[in-house]
Amino acid sequence: MDMQTNSQPSNKMSAIDRALAVAKARKAQRIASGEEAAETPVAAKPAKEPKAPKTLKVKEPKANDEAREAARQQRDAERVERLNAKAAKLAAEAEAKAAAAAAREAAKAEKRAAKEAEASNKKPAHMKKVERARSKCPPMNDSMALVFSDITSNFSAAQIEALVAHLGVHARAMKTVAATQSKPLPLGATVRITGGEAKYIGMVGEVVHSQKLRAKVAVPGVTKPVYIYTGEAVPVETTVAAVA
Repeated sequence: MDMQTNSQPSNKMSAIDRALAVAKARKAQRIASGEEAAETPVAAKPAKEPKAPKTLKVKEPKANDEAREAARQQRDAERVERLNAKAAKLAAEAEAKAAAAAAREAAKAEKRAAKEAEASNKKPAHMKKVERARSKCPPMNDSMALVFSDITSNFSAAQIEALVAHLGVHARAMKTVAATQSKPLPLGATVRITGGEAKYIGMVGEVVHSQKLRAKVAVPGVTKPVYIYTGEAVPVETTVAAVA
């Protein structure tokens, strides 16, 4: 039993030795026949040098890129110019609107002020006739204007009316006396009216009716002959001669 156990390793070793011997023989045969070069020590490969880090290459702009960039800048500049022009236009329109509104308000205020002033100075409607009648009165000299102002300032309307009545009668008396002392106006004579109604004073016409105290003068443009006292007209030749 022990002998078998000891013989197994020797058998194994013999088989290994035999296999090695066979391998060596085959290798020697290949070397002899040139199929395989003799083993030579392999030199260690030199270590690779570390590669330099790659540098990023800047891509140079091409001609088309430059043209596109120039066009973009041009568009931006034009856009800014349009925006500025639009802003200026809006500002001008706003300023014009404000000025127009201010002008309208000023005109309205002026119109209101004028209306208020007119209303404050406006006389009652029934006084218009009085003013029209006043405008038809003959002019007064300075002395008579002072007397008129004194009378109207210091006397009542009733006393003024009484004075007017007395003055009317007195004026009629004076005209009658002047007529009696004057020569009748000759028929057909051209005369200038110097008395009577104020609207006829200064007019020139032809005597168409003549009496001791009264006369009628046909004035161009007046429908009816003007009725005057004899002393309230003078011949035109006499007036011209007096002026000369």
